[in-house]
Amino acid sequence: MILLVFSTAEVDALRLLRLCRYIPVSDMAAVFNDAVFQTLFHFDFIKVYQKHEAYVLTEAGSRFLDANLDDLPPYIPPNYHEEDYLRRSRVAKFTLTAYRAGLSPFHTELSSLTENGVCYLTSLSRTMGLNPWGSTRIAALLRLGDMVCGVHYLCVGIGLLSLNDELTAFENNTAHLSGNPRSIIFTGESYADIFNALAEPKPKRKTRRITYGKAYERFSYPVHFIPCGEVGARQLRMMLHADYRARMTVAALGSHAQRPPKEHPEWDALFEGTPFIMAADMDFTRIDAAVRSAKECGRAPVYLAALDGQIGILQKRYKSKGLAKTVLVFDPGKEAVRRQLALYSPSVRHFETAEGVEVCAPPI
Repeated sequence: MILLVFSTAEVDALRLLRLCRYIPVSDMAAVFNDAVFQTLFHFDFIKVYQKHEAYVLTEAGSRFLDANLDDLPPYIPPNYHEEDYLRRSRVAKFTLTAYRAGLSPFHTELSSLTENGVCYLTSLSRTMGLNPWGSTRIAALLRLGDMVCGVHYLCVGIGLLSLNDELTAFENNTAHLSGNPRSIIFTGESYADIFNALAEPKPKRKTRRITYGKAYERFSYPVHFIPCGEVGARQLRMMLHADYRARMTVAALGSHAQRPPKEHPEWDALFEGTPFIMAADMDFTRIDAAVRSAKECGRAPVYLAALDGQIGILQKRYKSKGLAKTVLVFDPGKEAVRRQLALYSPSVRHFETAEGVEVCAPPI
């Protein structure tokens, strides 16, 4: 008899499918190699939902997880309804992005948010008879450094929301983290998709709900634009450190960084006598305020620093209007930058439970 010991990558792929129900094949391929899927197909643990080219967990795969792991979300077979697929596959895209950034999406309790690097899906507490989220749009909660973030997925046609309900649900469900600053994350397929969703007009019918564009103007918390995929994963990875702005400023400028004037704490540094703004967290409200103050005191155009993949949008928003001299790209060749932005790669080493037990496949 031959026993196959499952790798961390193989077990994590199954756990992600248990959590998300549907995950597009192309998104999984960006994280896991083909050998992972070949093994899981061999044991009939996964299958492909052909209509949308997405992986789903089989009952056999779910039984395998239940036999070997604790602290799992309940297994709910996919119902293949179009609306259910769209909603869950969108959340799955962001969940994979967080996973690549090194965040753990496998916690099933809100209390886990006391730890840095946690991604908690609100679907875990949206159960029959008990739904503390109501009809709000918050898809996930993240703990990034000392920040607690509520995640909203945006795309054209996403619809309207009740801002008061969103804020109340966010604050009530994170009340045990009262000492931590809050922020909002707008995610989507791309930065362009997020902006397009914000630009949607209010419907003509009378309603108390508002568009995301109007909500963005009214949020009292910082709002970060973070797309799904590699750029978004690096952005999240960077933000895992509470002092990420200072870290990335030093990574970009090194000894050339000068402290900004005390009266301008909104600038991250001075570079060659010019205000330097660390823009890679894509908090446009903050960036706008820093650029505006530089212009008002005659110190514009400024330097902006960002990740590769963010340059185009920042050039269009600032450089084309004469507000930024140059949008600097964090040099991936610098060791300090590599350390801050290195993405997580699931291990091919044997998976071990919290008790140190290796997880074996059924006998061959």
